[in-house]
Amino acid sequence: MKFLLILSLTMIGLAALVFVAGLSLPPTREGRAQIEIAVLPERVIAVITDVARQPEWRDGLASIEVDRDGWVETTTRGEMIRFAWAEREPLKLALTFRSDAGYHGSWQADLQPQASGTRVTVVERATIDNPLGRIIARIMFDPQAFATRYLQALKTEAER
Repeated sequence: MKFLLILSLTMIGLAALVFVAGLSLPPTREGRAQIEIAVLPERVIAVITDVARQPEWRDGLASIEVDRDGWVETTTRGEMIRFAWAEREPLKLALTFRSDAGYHGSWQADLQPQASGTRVTVVERATIDNPLGRIIARIMFDPQAFATRYLQALKTEAER
């Protein structure tokens, strides 16, 4: 009986420690990447804004359903993420998103015409309100690597 009490108190203490560690992490993380794409900005914008076709060139997407308010991406893991445009300019796109996995945020692409095509800079900010979710996200998700993979896939599709 005494052993179970000590074990229970130890488990409660560890859970509290993990929760406090999660609270100490910033709720918002940022991924930023840049790439040169050998096409005009108009082509890059066309590929990005044709959201219904993105499962054809982006890994990890099972489907996209477009509606009048934006679209919902369903990943191959079953996660659903709702997106809405916040800004659509000739050289700047911005959107907001909210996932059923417990995070929300914003994404922005800035395009700069270059002699060789277009320089694209992407910034994604994701906020996780749940302190335990912050710890899990630190272990399982690298926003910088995600932004880099997205831009490489965009480059491949836009230059096709």
